[in-house]
Amino acid sequence: MMAAKVQSGNGLAKQESKETVLYGELQLPFKHSYIQGWIYPPFIKQANLDRTASFALRPSDVLIATFPKNGTTWTQKIIQNLHNEHKTGHLTAAQGNLLEIMPWLENTADHGLIDDITGPRYIKTHNSYDFVAYNPNVACKYIYIARNPKDVCVSLWHHCRGFAVFNYAGEFAEFSQLFLEGKVESGDWWVHVKEFYNNARNMNVLFLKYEDMHADGPGCVKKINDFCALPDLSHDQAVSVSEASSFRKMKTDAKSNYSWLDDVRNKKEAPFMRKGTVGDWANYFSEEMSAQFDAKTQSMFQDIKLEFSDGCPK
Repeated sequence: MMAAKVQSGNGLAKQESKETVLYGELQLPFKHSYIQGWIYPPFIKQANLDRTASFALRPSDVLIATFPKNGTTWTQKIIQNLHNEHKTGHLTAAQGNLLEIMPWLENTADHGLIDDITGPRYIKTHNSYDFVAYNPNVACKYIYIARNPKDVCVSLWHHCRGFAVFNYAGEFAEFSQLFLEGKVESGDWWVHVKEFYNNARNMNVLFLKYEDMHADGPGCVKKINDFCALPDLSHDQAVSVSEASSFRKMKTDAKSNYSWLDDVRNKKEAPFMRKGTVGDWANYFSEEMSAQFDAKTQSMFQDIKLEFSDGCPK
């Protein structure tokens, strides 16, 4: 298992202006929790991880495991629409919004609410490989989505500025450096991705890339359908589900676009669902920062040959 902990006390904090408020032992410019070497939103505490570690998994559980802003909501919507296509009566909009019918495990204080879910449970988590809910005696499933780190960085910057709980208004140049150093929510993206990809515990993981979901929506929908052991899906059905799960449709869907959290967002910032595209990073990155991200990707993934598209597929 590779080292994943963030070390505190580098020179970054010393370079901050006097007006910048720094938080915690890592002296980061946004509010957070720092637990066992990983960075979490400030509302996630040790007790949250303790509850996750003791969570009673079922063989029928499917955990949607991602680093934040890597296609979590999109994957949840695809799964909901697959059940709608198959007319299972499960995960319907009448049962609640996406976060209610597919709860965020480490941010759910009362696991009794998850225990009460009947049928296959689809559970969201951003935990690292070491802390994801796991029981070697329970053969549940994990869907892991990975996205180009440059696009993740841009999306996470807007996310951090968008939610008032982080109290962050830093510029992108600052945030991109923090991301490169693994000093953002959920820590080091490269470590998070690589550990799920290597899958040392041999968990049942479907590993998909965000860019492939854009390039071949129906094909990835079919993979998710089959992995979740849902009924056979025709190509036409896969196309229908892919279209119903498009970013354009989700953005205007009040049960999918996280508008239920508008009261805790900074109104002047971009909405929770901003663009959902591939290659938007080029509008933000300097050549130097892009080269630094490429160098880290090459260094971290050289032994697994995991590559990501830098732009929209042709």
